[in-house]
Amino acid sequence: MIPLAQINKLSTDHSTIIKSHNVDINAEFGRLIHAAVINKGFRAKLLQNPVGCIDAGYCGESFHFPFEIKNMIKQINARSLEEFSSQIIKLINKPSVPELAPVFCK
Repeated sequence: MIPLAQINKLSTDHSTIIKSHNVDINAEFGRLIHAAVINKGFRAKLLQNPVGCIDAGYCGESFHFPFEIKNMIKQINARSLEEFSSQIIKLINKPSVPELAPVFCK
């Protein structure tokens, strides 16, 4: 049997994943958006197929996002880089269930 503490560590709660890797993920999103700003072709690919574009990389550089983040990025449907960036910010700032608990328990 797996101890509860170990199960909690294996949790795939997206907010926990983002916060535990916040600096790295923020840096990766910065690199991703920067590449999209400076290269029109990359930007078009990013908007059409974000995860495929991330997996392909840019100019020989790889992007390093955890599997869980890539799954969330799959849900993004944006027509412009501004929309894409806005959805990324919402994804990063989305509160987790434990963070919402005090609101619902009042």
